[in-house]
Amino acid sequence: MARLRHVALLLASVLLICLTGALSIALTTEASDKAQTIHLQDRQELQTTLGGLGKQYLLFSLKEALDYASTGQWDLSPGDAADRARLETFVAHAVLNNYGAALVDTSGRLLSSYASGPGLPPLGDPGYKPMIAELLAQRPDVSSVMAVGRLHVVALGVPVTVAGATKAVFVGFMRLDTSPLETYVRTLRFGRTGADYVVDSSGVIAVASDPRKIGTRLVYRRALADIARGRAANYVDTVAHDEVVTDSTFGIGGWGGATVQSSAEFYGPLQSGHLRVEIAVVALLILAVLLVLLLNHKRESARRRFQAQLAYQAAHDGLTGLYNHSVFHGRLGEALSRGRRSGRDLAVLYLDLDAFKPVNDTFGHERGDRVLEEMAGRLQGVTRAEDVVARMGGDEFAILVEDVGSPAAVEALAQRIVDELGRPFSIDGADGAVGVSVGIAYSRSGAGTAQGLIGQADLAMYQAKDSSGHHYRWAPTLESVS
Repeated sequence: MARLRHVALLLASVLLICLTGALSIALTTEASDKAQTIHLQDRQELQTTLGGLGKQYLLFSLKEALDYASTGQWDLSPGDAADRARLETFVAHAVLNNYGAALVDTSGRLLSSYASGPGLPPLGDPGYKPMIAELLAQRPDVSSVMAVGRLHVVALGVPVTVAGATKAVFVGFMRLDTSPLETYVRTLRFGRTGADYVVDSSGVIAVASDPRKIGTRLVYRRALADIARGRAANYVDTVAHDEVVTDSTFGIGGWGGATVQSSAEFYGPLQSGHLRVEIAVVALLILAVLLVLLLNHKRESARRRFQAQLAYQAAHDGLTGLYNHSVFHGRLGEALSRGRRSGRDLAVLYLDLDAFKPVNDTFGHERGDRVLEEMAGRLQGVTRAEDVVARMGGDEFAILVEDVGSPAAVEALAQRIVDELGRPFSIDGADGAVGVSVGIAYSRSGAGTAQGLIGQADLAMYQAKDSSGHHYRWAPTLESVS
């Protein structure tokens, strides 16, 4: 009896030990499965974040091209020099599309192009097909990876619209091996065996941890299928290697990304691995924010510089730097309005250089331009900072003087102009002199119109020129000034 009780107790102890061991194994397995699931979820979230960053990169690239395509005027004639110069300016200042740019008409004919490298992919390259298909549907898009010699580039196409109608396509090109996205991906770390890829809609690698793989096809077929279907997933690939593959779609252009790592390393020390992923995610997000801020700052700076340049060119004469006739008309109209409100007088002086044509005939147009620059500088030297000095065209200039004080003060200014511009000049070894004829129109308390005052001053200038020149004349309304 005692023996039976001893055996029963022994069997119960063994059974309890077995049950405890089985429970421990089950709990350990469950904990391991949960840890692996959490690890996979972390990797999937990371890949989704990278996919979102990749999408933002492509959107910023498209916006950079679209901003420039919709700014300023395009001639859109084949081989137009101004269009090509604008393309070169864009490439020089672009943050993302800094390899090249082109204009293509709606029939697919190349109008103008510029490349900072050996050239651009020919228009017949099949890599353009995804971009063309989306452009036909009125959506800007990105091409597949294309080769130019040993370089690999992608193109981003946006429409050029005139009066609401698409007249051409502006195409920006990015060099992939030196792109900010490639530089960013190289900073990612997934252990010794990990690698990250960005692929285009045809499955060709556009960005890779190993830049030597750019332009090759991604070998993970299931990842390509997931990207093509627009979904994100993770799985263990055992076809060629025992690797964990995590993929995601960018949601633009059919592009996507994939991260691969050996299963042994991925499922290594789970706790330390999990911590590394969290740190990597935080570091990646910080790097991504810094990259986006930097890219936006550079685009905004480039856009502001370009807009300031356009505004300056629209308001100033390209040779002398003086205001142009359009600005002069506008400033005169504003001054007349102020004069009517304040009761103050203003004057318009219209100038034409005497004997300027012989300067061009004798010394050539290049030195003639230098003479015009010299005369413009002298005009600025004898006028006040608040006076508006403009080149109206050719060798004609105009000056707007507000708060003149009296007609006598205007006469004194006109005489200083005649004296100053009549002084001899010496430019590049060429010595000579020109005179100037000045016509003056006077407005009391803002009376008259801008066009009328300019016309009166112009007429008085011709009267001065007809009476031997080199002096000034008043418009008929102020023939006698006391």
